[in-house]
Amino acid sequence: MRRREVDAFFWHVGGELQRMSEEMMRSRPQFASRKAWEPSVDLFIDETHLTIRGEIAGVRGEEIQLLYLPDRHVVVIRGRRDPEESQDTPCGAAYQLEIYYGDFEREVKLPDVEIIPSKIRATYRNGILLVTLPKRIPLSTAPHEPLEAF
Repeated sequence: MRRREVDAFFWHVGGELQRMSEEMMRSRPQFASRKAWEPSVDLFIDETHLTIRGEIAGVRGEEIQLLYLPDRHVVVIRGRRDPEESQDTPCGAAYQLEIYYGDFEREVKLPDVEIIPSKIRATYRNGILLVTLPKRIPLSTAPHEPLEAF
């Protein structure tokens, strides 16, 4: 590459960097968004249930979808968090943006225990989703009454 071509290349790159810098300074930061973000979840297990606890603050309950996929033995949590238009949030320059908005999806792989899909229940309160998945307990280990002697 000749010296003139190298100079032209760096001149072009420098101009583009300057233009982008000026655009960023002029425009207001956009809400942080991704194609799909993942909420944090905890998974608990006891003798009779699996419990998933998911943190999805700022999402309306009707925006949440739960799916149990038996072929993959996973629970999928989907939904959407829209940015709130609030009067008390200034429209000036943002210093830090970490809250993600838009569609979310989280796939939770379940441990190798059989569950009863028809008895899965969920509640959502104060930004916390609780999903209860009852375990199928084999008859041999289920509590039972002692048999009377003949």
